[in-house]
Amino acid sequence: MASLLVRVRLDWSGPGHYEHGRPLPCRVCVTVTTMRDGRGDACHQSCAEDEIARELLGASLARVVDERVLR
Repeated sequence: MASLLVRVRLDWSGPGHYEHGRPLPCRVCVTVTTMRDGRGDACHQSCAEDEIARELLGASLARVVDERVLR
């Protein structure tokens, strides 16, 4: 089967992605963080990037047709 690599890099440089003094469990890995996603939920940037990459990879794999000829 074809091999796919998906990398996602989010720009979380804005102040809305950081809530100083209010650490909460990350919605993905449950490790405490002061970072917030676009909805304001506690989430590490790397966790959000991995989550989006997995979603994109899953959607891509669902659309890829293996056209190799098996011999």
